[in-house]
Amino acid sequence: MKAQFCNSESYPSRIAETQFSSNFLQTSNPQPPAPAPAPAPDPIPGVRSTFSEIRFPTPERFDGEPRKCRGFIMQCSLAFNSSPRSFAHDGAKIAFVLSHLSGKALDWAEAKFPDPTNFGITFQDFLKEFKQIFCYDPDKTSNSRDLWSLKQGQRSVAEFAIDFRIKAAASSWNAPALKSAYFHALSESIKDELTTLDEPETLEDLIKLTVRIDNRIRSRKKERNQGSGLVSAVSRVLPLPSQSFQSEPEPMQIGNTQLTPEERRKRMTNRLCLNCGGSGHFVANCPKKSNSRTYQ
Repeated sequence: MKAQFCNSESYPSRIAETQFSSNFLQTSNPQPPAPAPAPAPDPIPGVRSTFSEIRFPTPERFDGEPRKCRGFIMQCSLAFNSSPRSFAHDGAKIAFVLSHLSGKALDWAEAKFPDPTNFGITFQDFLKEFKQIFCYDPDKTSNSRDLWSLKQGQRSVAEFAIDFRIKAAASSWNAPALKSAYFHALSESIKDELTTLDEPETLEDLIKLTVRIDNRIRSRKKERNQGSGLVSAVSRVLPLPSQSFQSEPEPMQIGNTQLTPEERRKRMTNRLCLNCGGSGHFVANCPKKSNSRTYQ
């Protein structure tokens, strides 16, 4: 019994001794620390790492003209997307839009938001109301009529093509219809040139071809005008051969009468002698000139 009692007392002490040894080993042999995360690679020199660093030019002030509304909203959206940190709140976006208003649009903003520190509206609701007031949905029928009535006129094909592409983008016409409308709007001189060529398959190829044709026609016309201008300038400096013979003063006719302006113009046009009205000679060698002077 005594031996058993002694063994029962030594058992708890052994457990405590074992725990102490385990704790000692853990403290004497610490676990290695977790490896530090690898550093991020350095950005490429000269290349911006984030899109938020890009700065777009501020949009022009919007005065309330309906046809400029959608373009103004698009430019504001580009500014918001380029700097998301600067426009993290709706109030910043609304303030940015209001700061670029003028005219009627600014009058509306002053009446709508008397307190510029508290707008009391979300940006989505603000944008919805802004579009209802200043933007309008384009009428597809009106766009189609404008596109069909469009004409090149005296403009160059390059200038006309820009206007045509803008109206074509607003319409819902398919590619063959747009191609027919473009040909219909060209000037007659360009159409005449196209009759001798194979018709391009696409609208873009047709536009490129007509631009080249128009540039060549205008260049040739300019060259021709410069040539005619040079001939006119030379004729003003150097008299024509017929003028050199007719440059003498109009002689006195028999009976002390002079030629009427109409008769003089008629003889000069028909290259007749101003003295006798005959052909084949001029005043300088008129056979009747000496006789008339003797008679006078």
